[in-house]
Parts: sequence; structure tokens; C-alpha cells
Amino acid sequence: MTNVVICCDGLDPAYLDDVETPGWDAIAAAGRAGICSAAVPTLTNVNNVGIVTGVSPRDHGITGNTYYDPERGDRVYMTDPSFLRHDSVLQRAADGGDRVGALVVKEKLRRMIGRGCVVAASAEDPPTWLEGAIGPAPDIYSGHASEWVLNAAAFVLTDRDLDWLYVSTTDVVPHKHAPDESRAVEWVRALDEGIATVTDRADDVVVTADHGMSRKTTVVDLESILVAAGHDPVVVRLIRDRHTYHHRNLGGAAYVHVDDPDAAGAVIRDHPDIAVVCSRAEAATRFDLPPDRIGDLVVLGAEPTVFGPVEDGHVGPVDVRSHGAHHETTVPYATTLDGALDRNHDAFDAFGTSPSRDDA
Repeated sequence: MTNVVICCDGLDPAYLDDVETPGWDAIAAAGRAGICSAAVPTLTNVNNVGIVTGVSPRDHGITGNTYYDPERGDRVYMTDPSFLRHDSVLQRAADGGDRVGALVVKEKLRRMIGRGCVVAASAEDPPTWLEGAIGPAPDIYSGHASEWVLNAAAFVLTDRDLDWLYVSTTDVVPHKHAPDESRAVEWVRALDEGIATVTDRADDVVVTADHGMSRKTTVVDLESILVAAGHDPVVVRLIRDRHTYHHRNLGGAAYVHVDDPDAAGAVIRDHPDIAVVCSRAEAATRFDLPPDRIGDLVVLGAEPTVFGPVEDGHVGPVDVRSHGAHHETTVPYATTLDGALDRNHDAFDAFGTSPSRDDA
């Protein structure tokens, strides 16, 4: 029996509103569909790891694309598997004797979630045998990498005897195009065709997303605001990673490390472009985050707001589609199973069993 979980990166529910999706609809007709909640921060690393571990950030330990390492005194990309504090469902299934696989667009995800997989590949660094079977992988910023990884999944399900397969696409298109733009419509149709093909080769499927997407029109320079008020902060923009083409390292969530968090929080708490300012303890409780891997303050922007540098000021205009804050927690799902999903990291739990060959 083959069970498949597909994460459509950045698939805000709005992208499904006005596009015919027969593949998605067929899954819903066989089981159900709806909306569920992503974890905050609404970022790729946080929520893909949440899906494959089935637990919240407090337990799996991934709190952003970037993390401030107090021992190094610097920001580091949170992509090394050593950051994980919880085995993935795939790893546990492999330990139980199942054959598991992971096919993703970004190499950072393959490294983080590929342990225990008999097949673990990315479109960013594709293996020769997979390109030989389905064709060369496109550039991951082309917008067609999502189609390629779904084609790879369909091939692997036919070529390899897998019990479990995780698939993750890329959000380049929704970062660049609104739901009503033709390129976004084409992207959704291509996703739907790929999902339908994968579903035909699987016994049960869950499809969901890691975060939504919003248009942002205001950039706020947290660091300059706090410096002007006499503080010496380290501001960690949580979306920051090596893949800057589509989001420009501008997202709606940040951790602030500062000597006097109460005073610093008072400076920014009533700012009109900032929606949430939480202390470390408040954020750990409210968003189920590990206290030792977040800032003294957790800051979320208003819906049109991202955090980043502003030349000659504290606030400036911007035009970018992005995510990271609580505004992008609502994501869609469809599953051939009967149970509803409350959170996107319930995707593997929806199968209703601890994955093992005896249970499958």
C-alpha cells in the first residue's frame, strides 16, 4: 500500500478559487477537502518539517529559515539536519522496515528530511538516473520545477516499490504572480495535473500547503527603529535563506535579540505597521515555539508589511508577494481519507496509524 503526502509550497487557498482542478476535486470526492492551519512562522522550513514529523516547532526545533546562533554570535541558515529535534515519520517508517521516499524542489529540504529514504532527490541537484527517466530538471526559479518534481513522483511510484512518499514543490510562481494572473492559473493547472497523475499511482493521498501568500506594500526596518531608540538589537528576518530571487529576503516575521526586551518591545508595540510583538515566553506559548531558538521578542508584521532594510528612514514602500506572519496560516487540503486536518502537520497522522509495513 502506497501513501503519499504532497506539500504545494505557497498554495494559498485563493489560487484554487477560480481555476478548474479536476485532480484536486477527484481527491475531495473520494475523501474530503477543506482548509487547515500552518504553523507560525509561516515559512517553508518550519512547515515542511512540521508535516514530515507530525509535531509543532516546539518539538521539531525548526523556527525559521534563519536562526541566530548565540555561540557563534551570528545568523546561520537553519538547513542542517542537526537542527532537527524529532525524527520524521519517514525515518520512523524506514526504521520499521518500510520503503520511503522524498522528492522535493529545494536541496535544503532533501538534506533535512531525506534520512532513511531509499529515494531522496531534489530538482535543484537532481540525480542522473532520474533526469534520464523524465528529462532534465528545470531551473528551480523557472516556475516549472513544481511540475518536474510531480512528474518525478509519478515515475518513482511506478519504478520503485514505496510504502510512503513525501513530495514538496516550490512557491516561485505565487511569490511573483497574484491568483488571477495567467501564469498563476497555468501553475495551478499544472500542479493539478501532476497531483492527479500521482494519485492514480497511489492508494491514499493527502495534499496540503506549507503557507499562504500575501501582497506586501510596506517594508519596516526594525533594526533602524530600535537603534534610533538607543538599543543595540540583532534582528533576524526569518524568511532569509539562499533563495532570494522570489522573496528578496523580505518576509513578515522576525526575531529580535536585545538586552532590554521590555523597553525595546515598548518602542515597536504600537507601530501601525506591526501587528504582534511577543516576549520570548509569550511567543513560545502562543505559537508553540521552542524558547531557546527564538528571539527575546517575536515580531509579526501587519498584513501588508515585511521586514527589511530601508534607506534613509524606518518605513518605505515595497511591492512583493511574501509570507511569514500569521496572515498566511490558512492553507487548503484535500485527501482521499475521511478525516479532516486541523493543521498541516497532521497530514501523515491522517492515515490513522504509525507507519509500518505490518499496518500498511
